[in-house]
Formats: sequence, structure tokens, C-alpha cells
Amino acid sequence: MFSAAISKTRVPIVRNARAFVATAQRKTSEESQAAIAERARKNRPVSPHLGIYKPQMSWVLSGLHRNTGVLVGGAAYLYTAAFGLAPIFGLDLGSVTAAATVASIPLPLLLATKALIASSLSFHCFSGIRHLWWDSGRSVTNQGVFKSGYAVLTATALATGYLTFF
Repeated sequence: MFSAAISKTRVPIVRNARAFVATAQRKTSEESQAAIAERARKNRPVSPHLGIYKPQMSWVLSGLHRNTGVLVGGAAYLYTAAFGLAPIFGLDLGSVTAAATVASIPLPLLLATKALIASSLSFHCFSGIRHLWWDSGRSVTNQGVFKSGYAVLTATALATGYLTFF
């Protein structure tokens, strides 16, 4: 009875099986091995990375927060190192020299520089507050992420405008 049910529902276990025949290995030179490896690399698929994803506010602002942190922190670190090493090299990085240097910069370049510094610093500051807000367990829903993201962008725009022109 049990064996009759099995015999009626036979399913082939192997489908489309290929027979592989063992062949003798060939000795290849280093040049031909390099050529084989190069052909294999050309046929390898390329990883799509971020290009296949639709940009979303959460990961775009998170990446921007990291990049502005590197920019602001790196600039502060370099200026501090330069200020500390200036006397060794006979340079004057005092406030009078810095003010005279800034006064000699053409206005469009000065405004662009101030806008870059102000936007980086203010965005990183406001985004850091946003991350601290999340760490307290608040606004971690999709709606909260979007609201806080737009709040950070708005505060950054206002602070950048104020710091650039005043």
C-alpha cells in the first residue's frame, strides 16, 4: 500500500545532469595564466554600490553628517597644528594677520568661503542634535525621521544665511 503510493509519484531526482569528463591538466606559463585571469576579471560583474538605490533622506543626511564632520574636524585639526607649528617656521598666524588676510580676499570668494564653512559647521551641529534626539528614543519613526530631517535642513539654511552675511 505504502510502496504503491510511492511508485505512482516518482519524481526524477536529477534533472539536466551533465557528464563531466576528466581531462589531463595542462601546464601553462605565467603569461597565459595572467591572460586567463585578466579575461576572468573582465567577465566578472561589477558591484553596483550606491548607484542602484533611490536616495533617501535618512542615508543621504547621515552620509552628509559624516562628511561634514570630517571637513570641520579636519580643518580644525589642521589649523591647530599650523598655529602650533607657526613659530618654528617663522610664520605669524595671530589675529591681526588673520584679519588682514581675510580683508584682502575678494568679496565673492569671501562669501563663498564663509558659506562653505557656515553650512558645514551648522549642518553638522544640527544633525548632531538630531542624532542625540534619536538616541533618546524620540522621532525614530519614518514620519519623525522626515520631520527632523527637514528641520535640520531648514535650520542649516537659516544659520548659513545668517553666518555668511552677518
